[in-house]
Amino acid sequence: MFRFRPCLLCVLTVWVLALSSRLGATPPLTTISDTLFNANGTLFNGVVVISWPSFEASDTSNVAASSISVLISNGILYVQLVPTTNANTAAVYTVQYNSFGVTEYSQAWGVSPSTIPLRVRDVLLAPGSITGSAPVVTTILSIADITGLQNALNVRPSVGTGFAISRSAIIDSTGSIAGAMGNLSDCLHVDGTSAPCGTGSPSSPTFVDSEVPSGTLNGTNAAFILANSPTPPSSLALFRNGLLLSAGGDYTLLGNAITFTAGAQPQPGDILASSYRLAVSIPGVSFVDQETPSGTMDGVNAAFTLSQTPNPTTSLAVYRNGVRLTAGEDYTLSGATITFITGLQPQPGDILVCFYRDTQTQ
Repeated sequence: MFRFRPCLLCVLTVWVLALSSRLGATPPLTTISDTLFNANGTLFNGVVVISWPSFEASDTSNVAASSISVLISNGILYVQLVPTTNANTAAVYTVQYNSFGVTEYSQAWGVSPSTIPLRVRDVLLAPGSITGSAPVVTTILSIADITGLQNALNVRPSVGTGFAISRSAIIDSTGSIAGAMGNLSDCLHVDGTSAPCGTGSPSSPTFVDSEVPSGTLNGTNAAFILANSPTPPSSLALFRNGLLLSAGGDYTLLGNAITFTAGAQPQPGDILASSYRLAVSIPGVSFVDQETPSGTMDGVNAAFTLSQTPNPTTSLAVYRNGVRLTAGEDYTLSGATITFITGLQPQPGDILVCFYRDTQTQ
């Protein structure tokens, strides 16, 4: 028993020395060294206060939350800090620059391990950044864990087989998103089909509005071309500088070609606009174009009669010498009878032209 005691003493001595060595070990440090200037180019003088939360360094050293004040004289910054970018727990240094007792500005530093001195730019972090190598905690959520997500997914449109990049999106027959087919210059219909602009069919009525006929406005050229042939031709309403022109008097129409009569050629600066239909057929609806109401134009008679009753009444457009009149101010409508306001009766030589719809079948 007496012989064992020296051995036990030796073991205890070695263990204490090892523990003391571990407890006395210094965590790795990185040197930050730089020269600081003021905005006017002078050297910064003041105090930098560096604070940090408690964290575990990469060597498992426990760094307690604290702060230090570093004196900056003639711009010289020198400080050694425990690296945080490889720390076992997330940590960031908060750095406040104070001069003459006033906090000038603050920074966040993330210090990486380095055997050579680092500058401030090497450790500077964006506000809100976090550094460290703490293990990532992953939480797996199912769709059912998020209220309403499944319903939102059920009603969202999905990508269909006809989906295409750089195409107008349409909803196909399955409710999925697809790309519109056709030429890039085509117009898209509300049913998702496409066709050359200005075309249509009896089942898909087409109206062309405010089209500018192509042709040279030079006071000599009389030939102008529409993109389509008005069907019927009487549906064409051709305007020049806002005035309705008279078919047969100001111009003739053959197919989609407009020819102005001699002396009526458009001048430079004139504005031409046209509206017309393309084989429109709507069950129960008919169109009346360029009708001249019956009645005596003598400057006294105020009552003129249409061949049909406009329905709706607001579809009636009355033009007098190319100027569109205003219902209620220039005339009133009762059934098929147009009555001009007193003092506004048409004069001999005036031209009346009417466009409207009714519910009869042509």
